Amino acid sequence: MIRTALLATICLSLFARPLRAEELKLATVDLRRALGETEEGRKARATLKKDFDKKQKELDEQQEDVKKAIEDLNKKRTLLPADTVRQKEAELQERVNKVQQTYMRHQQDLAAKEEEATKPIVERLQRIIAKIATSENLTMVFDQNMGVVYAKPHLDLTNEVIRRFNAGEEKGTGGAAATTKKSAADSGSKK
Repeated sequence: MIRTALLATICLSLFARPLRAEELKLATVDLRRALGETEEGRKARATLKKDFDKKQKELDEQQEDVKKAIEDLNKKRTLLPADTVRQKEAELQERVNKVQQTYMRHQQDLAAKEEEATKPIVERLQRIIAKIATSENLTMVFDQNMGVVYAKPHLDLTNEVIRRFNAGEEKGTGGAAATTKKSAADSGSKK
């Protein structure tokens, strides 16, 4: 809500200013979709999914063990002394708490691994977006996931960003200069 209000305020302030010689040009991009549809993004997600599945299997096993122990206690409840039942219930509650802690730890680990895996990809996507914005003289590019309610389809740069990313643009630490040299070399070799 605050982002939308801030975005609206910024847009209104841009339109409220007197017209200058510079034309206001806007575009949008869906960074989430771009991340998911790039080759490196898909590889990162596949790796993360393997890790998630492994941790989920571990959690499922722990939950199944606790469930069996609860069922076993419920079957024997009437045969055991009250003190023993209370002791077993306390032990089971401790096991349930450990499973919950494991779940929380796994969630945090997966979030950290996702951040680590996707951060360089997102940074590269942002460099490509900046390059497109500069070459097309765009005033602003908005992420569709950050509060853009509607934009005309022709303003969406997502497909172009994905295409350029998969083509290797802005790869490595050389930045725009290395990409320009590579593009020039590629153009020369294709002729």
